[in-house]
Amino acid sequence: MDDISLKQFTSMNDASDATPYVKALEAFDGIEPLQELKAIGHRRTGIAPGRSVLDVGCGFALETLRLAPMVAPSGTVAGIDKSDDFITAARSRAAKESLQIDFRVGEADALPYADASFDCVRAERLLIYLDDPAAAVREMQRVARPGGRIALIEPDFSTTTINLPNRAVVRRALAHEVDTAVVNSWLPGPLRDILVDLGLNEITIDTRVLIFPQDLAAIYYSGIGTHAAEASALSSDERDEWNTGIAQLKAAGRLFGTIGYFLFTARV
Repeated sequence: MDDISLKQFTSMNDASDATPYVKALEAFDGIEPLQELKAIGHRRTGIAPGRSVLDVGCGFALETLRLAPMVAPSGTVAGIDKSDDFITAARSRAAKESLQIDFRVGEADALPYADASFDCVRAERLLIYLDDPAAAVREMQRVARPGGRIALIEPDFSTTTINLPNRAVVRRALAHEVDTAVVNSWLPGPLRDILVDLGLNEITIDTRVLIFPQDLAAIYYSGIGTHAAEASALSSDERDEWNTGIAQLKAAGRLFGTIGYFLFTARV
């Protein structure tokens, strides 16, 4: 798997090759605590046969494909993403599994659906990339039916850790990641206020700490060191020390990187 940059997820149409991003998302999706948060979200939003669900920022449909059988035979699932390549891949994957899913290319802050169209609207690792996350949540609220549910899963990058021994270097590298990787690196902080200000009800919050798989951790944290050095947050010697430490820990099966994730659910 090649080096990846989180910033690229804001403009996947410009990526020369989406393959490493697909592989990274698949690897990350397999982390058990993330799946636990998704399962809690399913229960809290009442996803069941006959329900209608919209997956905002669906990517290439990792979660969307799971939702379709959950609402079958009479329910419906739709997915929307701004990346043409991801939507093309999503349609291909759905066709291979003979799933009827309405996939569209579009923006989260201008959803191409009528008011009150869905029983459940969900998004995952989407709002962190948006300049105005409140506008996207407002759109999700608009297309949800009265009494419908919204589920949002987002990380807090300030909770990221790695077990490299030079803690001064770790603090600088991770601080650079927090400041530059995404638009809203500490989004779980203000997200509850966004939901309250929009008048949503029955707001609940669940959390999990995700531990990166060894291979994905090596790729992700090596990228953090590279980007920090490019911005002069680390010296070249510190970058080399960073990468050497990651390689040694990975070779011993002892690389330990974590990040905190939050699930918000609410009723419209």
